[in-house]
Amino acid sequence: MSPFACVAALTLALASLSPAAAISVPGHNPGAAVVPSWAQFLRAHNDARSAVGLPPLKWNLTLELDAMQYANKLRIPCNLSPIPWAADGVYGRNLYWANGHHNATHAVVAWVGERRWYDHRANACAPGKTCGEYTQVVWNTTRELGCGRRTCRNGLDTVAVCEYFPPGNYVGVPPY
Repeated sequence: MSPFACVAALTLALASLSPAAAISVPGHNPGAAVVPSWAQFLRAHNDARSAVGLPPLKWNLTLELDAMQYANKLRIPCNLSPIPWAADGVYGRNLYWANGHHNATHAVVAWVGERRWYDHRANACAPGKTCGEYTQVVWNTTRELGCGRRTCRNGLDTVAVCEYFPPGNYVGVPPY
């Protein structure tokens, strides 16, 4: 067989490989629609707010930009140590950190999971627990949201930041 025929036969053989012969990755669905992070953040927040009878939040690009910049700073040390920030006190803020790669919904689910420690009648968290991220998510006067998510510089972990306007979590005031 001539060298040309060998190359042609090899090319045809490689081109005709069945997609079924390809390597599959568990949990990966290449045909699934990709939902942008902002839409994941917004949907998860609005689902939590709807569960307690509150109106949906609207996405705010200014808040998103500020949250993305904050997340970019957090990704370097890859922890939730507070960073002095020009918008401190102007916006409410929730922070998230987790081992591994996590999407926007994971961050909001973690914050909303604090609901189990929040006693609405007493307007307090269970002793030794935190629930301030949850109460910010469902703060009744908050109307706008912007968030950012980043992979840490180590390439392994995830940080996320959401900012809220108007802010919430006023001492002695119930969220809803």
